[in-house]
Amino acid sequence: MTGRLILLRHGQTYSNVARRLDTRPPGAELTDTGRNQAWNVGAELAEFCGAGNGSPGRLGAVVSSVALRAQQTALLAMNAFEQTAGLREHEMRIDVETGLHEIYAGDHEMLADDDSHRSYATALRGWLDADDTARIPGGETYLELMTRYRPRMEDLALTHLGNGAAKDVLVVSHGAAIRTMATHAAGVDPDFAYAGYLGNCRFIVLEPRDRPFGQWSLVRWADVEHQI
Repeated sequence: MTGRLILLRHGQTYSNVARRLDTRPPGAELTDTGRNQAWNVGAELAEFCGAGNGSPGRLGAVVSSVALRAQQTALLAMNAFEQTAGLREHEMRIDVETGLHEIYAGDHEMLADDDSHRSYATALRGWLDADDTARIPGGETYLELMTRYRPRMEDLALTHLGNGAAKDVLVVSHGAAIRTMATHAAGVDPDFAYAGYLGNCRFIVLEPRDRPFGQWSLVRWADVEHQI
């Protein structure tokens, strides 16, 4: 057994329903559907991490983006996790960290038209390809994302999963950021990553295995498991 990073996308928000490109924190809150998604994935994660009988199993740390939707998802998911595992309420600590928010949509922030969505999708393809010229006007580049996000992933891997520790770390974050980071952390085929939409409250699992960023192993992408 080896340590795993579980990168969980937040639950459905009111901006998701309205198709708005809501990337700048604090952002919209969860809908009732999003709250249910967060609760359900918490119970799912309890089983995934082997929690039960008053033990958190493999789950050793929980980290959330500063965005409201991520924090709400983390809290509800951990409430369900604790209840499923027979833990005390709020026994699972949630650390809120900067740098884990969504890739900024720039001039298209909060827009919902088809052209804005196509522009964001085109930029996403560039981010997956490590093209530093890819950006929405006024938005972030691939390197700007890597500068703020990658060090946190490496620190979590070193602090909690180093020396072969068989623990899990849950990171509650955002779809495009998660897909981009996972692609470059584990050398994922950009075509697969671009086609592999990550729905609300679905997650990607990586195993660092004490290897450098870029050589980590992909274990699961949404609901698709991968051979290591």
